[in-house]
Amino acid sequence: MAVRGFSVPNWDLAPQGISQVLKTTGETASSMEGYAKSFGEHLQSAAASAGTISAEGGGGGEQAGGLVALALSQYAEKAAKELQFVAARAGKSLTGAVEATTAYLNGDLEMAAQAQRRALQVPELDMPGVGKA
Repeated sequence: MAVRGFSVPNWDLAPQGISQVLKTTGETASSMEGYAKSFGEHLQSAAASAGTISAEGGGGGEQAGGLVALALSQYAEKAAKELQFVAARAGKSLTGAVEATTAYLNGDLEMAAQAQRRALQVPELDMPGVGKA
């Protein structure tokens, strides 16, 4: 079935099953915050333990930072953005699934198709301090 240029499959939904899947998925997605925090703490610990690398080859742990710590910091910055994107995508997907299911149950296929389109859009992130020099 096509609704305004968007293909909607012949759906046969079981609301109880959908509710259980959304609950489980939501619980899993909410635990991502704890994983991200732990990831950051482990990276900080690794950077602090990495010591330094000097041109003279001393490599002692006396100085803070160093090339390895810098590399870990840069990696953490990039990974943080990607983790935020995954979390935002998961949130939009869950919201879209709830809206599409609600629309289906209410018999509104157009609303269900719109909810699917919104869930597939790329999330916009407003991250403080990113891109500002």
